Amino acid sequence: MVLERIYLRPLEEKDLERVRMLSGDPDCSWATRPITYPESVQSASSWLDEHITMTKKGKSVSLAVVLRDQDLFIGSVLLFLEPLHQRAEIGCWIGRPYWSRGYGTEACAGAIHHGFEVLRLHKVSAYCVSTNTGSLKMLAKLGMKWEGCLREHLKIRGCFEDLLVYGLLAEERTTAGF
Repeated sequence: MVLERIYLRPLEEKDLERVRMLSGDPDCSWATRPITYPESVQSASSWLDEHITMTKKGKSVSLAVVLRDQDLFIGSVLLFLEPLHQRAEIGCWIGRPYWSRGYGTEACAGAIHHGFEVLRLHKVSAYCVSTNTGSLKMLAKLGMKWEGCLREHLKIRGCFEDLLVYGLLAEERTTAGF
């Protein structure tokens, strides 16, 4: 799958400065889990090291999202692998200056395509806080199906939030454009 405005590549140590620049946004970190997003500038280095190591060990496919025309890191997309069950959980974060431009959707589409075509996954799942409208719109664009709600599953900023569960099966990928 050729992506138009971005390309995906493995995370590298050279990404650290950009990860630091884009991390720690309170409006991003509340909506994702710490494993998906570096919650602070101080955690950026350990976050990056952890994802590079997880990829080397075959536990994830952790990819940098890079603007094609500027060769500029703007976020990451991650597939957390469960090989025994031929499935993965997808997670994505895009730095705030690049929100609402479709980069997350494009990155996730590329990662899902890789999961089904290269890794031969049977299913890709996603979890989203019910109040994260941007991610909910993205999941709909990706053709992911609503599977359920984990009621008041996470405590965020002192309030309990519902966590919504979505999934896409390999056999559904043609209708989703993958």
